[in-house]
Formats: sequence, C-alpha cells, structure tokens
Amino acid sequence: MSHAHAPPPTTTTTTQRTETTRAARRRRALCVAGASRRAFITTTLVGVAVRDAVDADADAAVNARTTMDAIDVEFGLANNRIRACPREHNCVSTSARAAEQYASAWTAPSYLSAKDASEALIDAALDLGEDVRLIERQVIEGFGIYLRFACAGALGEDCVEFLVKQDVVNDRAWAGDEENGPLVLFRSFALDVKYVYPFMTPVSDLGAQGKRMEKIRAALGWKTLGCEVC
Repeated sequence: MSHAHAPPPTTTTTTQRTETTRAARRRRALCVAGASRRAFITTTLVGVAVRDAVDADADAAVNARTTMDAIDVEFGLANNRIRACPREHNCVSTSARAAEQYASAWTAPSYLSAKDASEALIDAALDLGEDVRLIERQVIEGFGIYLRFACAGALGEDCVEFLVKQDVVNDRAWAGDEENGPLVLFRSFALDVKYVYPFMTPVSDLGAQGKRMEKIRAALGWKTLGCEVC
C-alpha cells in the first residue's frame, strides 16, 4: 500500500523575510516620496499664488500712484492771479482755499518799485541755496512781475512762484499802511506727491513750504499784509 506524502510545511527563510522587509520599506518610501512630492507641489502652488498676489498688489500700487501723479500741475498765473494749491500736494499759497495751506501776502517797502522788489526777491531766493534756479521772469505791463523758481525739496523738486504787483495796499486807514509798497503774492509747492502704501496717504514735508517762504520774507525784512505794525 502506497502512502501519499504530504507537502513539506511552508517555511520562511531569513532571505525571504529580508526581501519582504525590503519590499515593505520600498513601498513606505514610495508613499512618503509621493506625499512629499504632493506637499512640495502644493507648497509651490501656494507660493506662486502668494507671489502673484503680491505682484498684483504692487502693480495696483504703481497704477494708483501713476494715476494720481498724472494730474497736471499748472504753473503761471490764472487771470493774473497766483494759483491755488494743487490737490494733495505739500503747498502754501496766498490763493489757497484750505486754511492749512493759506498764507498771507507780503508788502514790500514803499520806497521800492515792483521792479526793484522783484530783483530783491530773486536775490533772496537764490541765497537760500537748495539748488535754487530762476526758471521764468515775466513782466506784465501796467500790472506787475511774475517769477518762478525751481529748488530741491524734502520729497523731490519744489516750485516757488511770486507775483509782485504794482498795487499798493494803503487805503485801509490802518497804522503802518503808509509804509506799504508793492503787494507780493506767492505759492510754494512740491511737484510730486509721495504716498504711504497701501493707504495712499500723502506724505507730509512737515511744513517745509511755509518755512521756506518765511525764511525768504525774514531775509528781506518785509511785512506780512495785515501785520504791518507787528
């Protein structure tokens, strides 16, 4: 009688166990690598999105700055008057509508003609330093003399304008009126407007325009209109 032999029991050799372990490690490594790659791709996409958003904000800021700076600044007289201050510019003017930008006119001494007063103004302005340059001098027959200067400012180039009128303010019956000579009107302003991003708030020059004009007036020793006996 023949006996069937049962198959030998399955045994796991050291080699097989090692191969199984290595295969499991490879699978885990592949999973980790795949997860890392997905994380890298996600991080990269987020980074690109953030960069694009920042670039878009920067472009918007530049566009806003360009748009607001594109407003034309007009020089010279308007109907024989000194102009008011440009919107948002650091500025003082004898024609300003806003109280914080308004400055009182001056009076030159009574012994000076409009021509003499304008020449004294040119000397005083050029003595400021500040890279001051006389840009324009216009004689308006029978009316007065217009002067325009360019100079270095706190935030860029500034413009200073004067109108020396032949008119004399001496008919108010005020003390000191008799010493009044030519009337001096002016405007001093920054050509550029600097903004604080992202709020687009104009940067102040801390009153540099008014201080410049007061420095010129003090150097000449001229009076402020309405304060002739001060």
